[in-house]
Amino acid sequence: MLCGVVAFAKAQEAAPDTTLEAVTLDELVVTADRSTTIRTKATAVVSVVHADELRPMAGITGLADVLRMTPGFALLHLDGLGYDPQPVMRGFYGGGEAEYVVVMLNGQPINVLETGLVNWNQIPLAAVQSVEILRGGASSLYGDAAIGGVVNVVTADDLKPYTNLSVAGGTYGTLRAEAALRRIWANRPIGFLGNLDHTSGYRDHARRLAASGGLSADLVRNNRTTLTVSGHGHWRNYDIPGPLTLEQISESRTQESVYFRLDRSDERIWRLVMRGRFEVASEMVITGSLASAVRRAHATRTLPLGVDFADAKLRELSTSRLLANGQIVTPVLRSVVPDRLTVGADAHMGSMNNTWYNVATGAAQVFAGYTGFLEISTEGEAARKAVATYAQYDLMPVGRVRLSFGARYDRINDQHFPDGSDERKAPHTAFSPKAGLNVPYARSMKHVGNWYANISRSFKAPTLDQLYDQREIPVPFPPFGVTISNGDLKPQRGTSVETGLYHRAIIVPNSLAAELTLSVYQMDMTDELDFQFETFQYENIAESRHRGVELGAKLDMQDQVALLFNYTLQNVTYQAGAYEGNSVKAIPRTYISLAARMPLAENLAAAGTVRSARQVWLDDANTLPLDDWATADLKLMYDSGRATFMFEVLNLLDQEYSTTGFPDPAGSETVFLYPAAGRAMRVGIQVDW
Repeated sequence: MLCGVVAFAKAQEAAPDTTLEAVTLDELVVTADRSTTIRTKATAVVSVVHADELRPMAGITGLADVLRMTPGFALLHLDGLGYDPQPVMRGFYGGGEAEYVVVMLNGQPINVLETGLVNWNQIPLAAVQSVEILRGGASSLYGDAAIGGVVNVVTADDLKPYTNLSVAGGTYGTLRAEAALRRIWANRPIGFLGNLDHTSGYRDHARRLAASGGLSADLVRNNRTTLTVSGHGHWRNYDIPGPLTLEQISESRTQESVYFRLDRSDERIWRLVMRGRFEVASEMVITGSLASAVRRAHATRTLPLGVDFADAKLRELSTSRLLANGQIVTPVLRSVVPDRLTVGADAHMGSMNNTWYNVATGAAQVFAGYTGFLEISTEGEAARKAVATYAQYDLMPVGRVRLSFGARYDRINDQHFPDGSDERKAPHTAFSPKAGLNVPYARSMKHVGNWYANISRSFKAPTLDQLYDQREIPVPFPPFGVTISNGDLKPQRGTSVETGLYHRAIIVPNSLAAELTLSVYQMDMTDELDFQFETFQYENIAESRHRGVELGAKLDMQDQVALLFNYTLQNVTYQAGAYEGNSVKAIPRTYISLAARMPLAENLAAAGTVRSARQVWLDDANTLPLDDWATADLKLMYDSGRATFMFEVLNLLDQEYSTTGFPDPAGSETVFLYPAAGRAMRVGIQVDW
């Protein structure tokens, strides 16, 4: 999908040479428009985190922590150490059951079929060149699930050989090894990436082990054509300690829940991708891709149905997916005005085989005395077929003012074949238009500033699990078993209005620069999906409103990030129903992250981060607040030339806090929380050549 610098991008960056030399801001991104665009000329907000910015930062456990370096995100954790991150973007949060962000690896979606969730462990940081983050509804280009935003992880794609190796270990039996290599053979790059990750866990019954490996190679590479093939495999096995009540936390934050002692997951993923690019003419580029993914999962999962009652079931799951894309980018009025037309199509086929087994149901003594007996509860198959076409037209009618108009039509057909029952279908369609404007308001020797605005429609179809998950939950009344899925769910749809700015200033030439981004948005949702404890089923909420402010400030000193500040305000409220005017549960109203890096002596530097979340309600009635929390991390780095040695302290002040939780489903005043880890240390070494 990386299609080079076409004429439209060149027209965007045309300016007096002295200005561009004084203010370096115009980096190229792909995610905003599915074709190469100057970041500050985008009609939506895009953040970019580069590898050399990411690696020196403190508190980076995995790829998801990159999101903490940009405004607009809050990260919640279920495992205590950050290995099971739950992103909240613009007030959209799936509670670990669904995802509202499309995550891509080199332009290919890696969200899983049945829930849309992302396994963040499968991409080693050593292989990451940059991460492009598009915030806000992007259904006009990316369709379903891109209602909160799009994250595109970009690995190295050039003819420069390199090697990156890193090893780190520390508290709680943590060990992480990563490698990324690129070599040139017959003038074509061949790349390898891999990682091994282990931890005994902060809590009892929290062990994790994961490993990945991947290869990529260019089959064809010349001035006009590139054809790349890549394969990737990932395996992980982990235990789940479960949530604790406040009483249990006061006894021991590290204990496991007796109801979750059987919970563990074993997952394997294989992915094969072919990507091609052909430059028809100097200003016309055709790109295409074909990707397949196979996944196998074996997971025991417990649902707490009350303080003293729970239900555990084993799920055997296999999924397969085939995704295809074709796109052309070309000018239309090349001799009249700088412009660009992007037209493309996406197709997706996915199938799922699913079997649930009864494991244990009842009080604590039932789980403590479990003997390993299994019996089939339910089984069935499901499928999703989707096709979409999209188009976007960009032009610059006056000076550097940019206008953008786009739309996408999606058709999704979901089917379910439950064992012993009739086939069920759920067809969905969506039309997602968007219009945007970008106007430069400052351009001088020391300042570059752009203001943007857009209006768009986005949608999120219910996942296969939300529609058809057959897991039966026991209830003490007829029919004595219910499912949390709901085959009558409708897609949630939203209308978004957003405005903001990019501004960069040179404070000291060739030494100190500052960057500011600001976004203000409102999205009105209809039929928003949520899990209702009152009915124990997914339902469409009538209406909700997502309002927010995202502020990001960065100070660069000699081309390195010296200071980073992000402020996120997410005000999400119900607009109808019994909870009209209340805040939607589990969404932090304010989230702040601060990162700093400074030299201490020759070859020695320190980095620190602070994170804070405030004003979280655990229930829709807004009667159960989660305690505000803040935590800090510290990192020391010694650069010996080729190798960098690191010492890091996580949760430096040993704060006791929880990032999320939920009320007792049975209706008592008990609250379940996921306690975060206390102080932890790790040491490591990174080698580059």
